[in-house]
Amino acid sequence: GVVERHCSGRVWPAALTLLEHLTRDDRCLPPGARVLELGAGTGYMALKATKRRPDVRWCATETAHEDAAERLASNLEAAHAAARAETDELHQRSPPPLGENPGSMSAGPPTDGFFFGCETEKKKTSRHKRVASSALEWSDAARSPLAREPWDVVVGSDLVYGEAGARDLATCLAAMLLPREEEGEDGISGDAQTKKKRRKPFPSCFLAQTCGRWGGYGYDAALYRSLRAVGLRATAVGGESLSDSDEMRQHVCVFSVAPSLGGAEPGASEDEAHHPLLRAQRLRAAAEAAAEVGISEDDRAAAEAEKAMQEAFL
Repeated sequence: GVVERHCSGRVWPAALTLLEHLTRDDRCLPPGARVLELGAGTGYMALKATKRRPDVRWCATETAHEDAAERLASNLEAAHAAARAETDELHQRSPPPLGENPGSMSAGPPTDGFFFGCETEKKKTSRHKRVASSALEWSDAARSPLAREPWDVVVGSDLVYGEAGARDLATCLAAMLLPREEEGEDGISGDAQTKKKRRKPFPSCFLAQTCGRWGGYGYDAALYRSLRAVGLRATAVGGESLSDSDEMRQHVCVFSVAPSLGGAEPGASEDEAHHPLLRAQRLRAAAEAAAEVGISEDDRAAAEAEKAMQEAFL
């Protein structure tokens, strides 16, 4: 079910870093946490995380583009089938005590209210399934049933591969994380007290990003700007921030994403100097400035002429 030409068809290193960060203790994934994963790809992190933490309820999502959501569902179903076969074999080798119902020994948590609005799991569920799946388009996330579910944690790894993707991810996270008032069944909000009761608490969010890709020409800064534009802030909490290094290289950093606190947070100038999502842009600009110092006037004139010619043909 893996298609390597699509970014969802392989397991990226950031997923491994995020998996370790999430499962090392209960601070990131509280007992019984309801988890929404964005850009789940092959389903690797969902399956590994719920194997380590069987108490967690997990919904893995993907875009319907290029059949990514369909491949994800297929991968998860194959894993569930293998788990069923393994459990059945275990039961055959070790029969239950006399008088005990064999069906009561099925692995996995109860399914009552387990899969929330995850589309692919509404029709058929199994006690072997700890992971549900659903299609989710980030640009339209606010209208998805998943945006109205009571998630405790939202996670994702290496989700940004372009400016548009960064904007769409920020739009999706705003729908999932920012407090908003729930409408009544008739679509009309009630009085202030009713609104207060319906106010949806925002979940915690952890994103792993491989920073510094493509020689510093990746989309870390685009993610930073897009999050700020919708009132969210990413704070480094794990992985490698490389805050004390000027080496230009790839590194995975885990960020906690939460609503901005305004004046209680570092300003733009401080972020320019220290934020991990702006590190590659900062180092690249410094390298280009250093190279500019050593260039001769003739070379500079030639470079400007070539640039002007290229722009004329655009």
